[in-house]
Amino acid sequence: MISNNNQSLNWEHIDQIEDYMLTYLLYREGKSVPLLAKIRRKTIEQVNEDLILAKSKLFSKKQKSKSLLDKMVEITKADRLTLIHSLNPEERMRIINDIKTKYDNFKNPEDKMMLIWIIGELNAKELLDLVYRDMRHHHGNVRRLACSALKKIGDDTSVEYLHRALMDTKPQVRQYAAKALGKLGNEITLKKIQKLLNNPNEKQYVKMAFGEAIQSIEQRRNG
Repeated sequence: MISNNNQSLNWEHIDQIEDYMLTYLLYREGKSVPLLAKIRRKTIEQVNEDLILAKSKLFSKKQKSKSLLDKMVEITKADRLTLIHSLNPEERMRIINDIKTKYDNFKNPEDKMMLIWIIGELNAKELLDLVYRDMRHHHGNVRRLACSALKKIGDDTSVEYLHRALMDTKPQVRQYAAKALGKLGNEITLKKIQKLLNNPNEKQYVKMAFGEAIQSIEQRRNG
């Protein structure tokens, strides 16, 4: 068997790779867990077990040299949130710089969603350009999480991107864009959302988000 490291893990050594590493190799190429389950003819639970095992094997020898971002990627969401809230300013900037360097290495949509979530929780205005770029990501849930991150960061420059997201093909993206605009929107936002409320084909939960956004913007306007 080949050694478990990212350098030797590729299709050229397919005959020497453990079965769970094949799952991870496909995952690393950007395939989602549900798609992997179909390709590998496994249950979603089995795919997740493969990924956990592969990651533990790949990273077990690197514990001492791991960056904070590497550690954050591997822990649960609850532990991730605890770690973020415990960061000092120097550690926060270290993670932000690490994200800038490694962002494009995260090809899988689920990993990208996690990274965007981290950016939002860090309130990292320094990384807004990365989030703006993924407002056009091919995966709807990445765009949805991007809207959520923009709401958390709360920068006025995000409004025009969120206006575009109101016209997204995915209703949940439109919903999250409206939620963010409830915090950041302006008079132009009010006109756009009021017009969209008249769409008879819009999902009811999206219309509710539109209505809540209008109410929030008007409350802020009236002080």
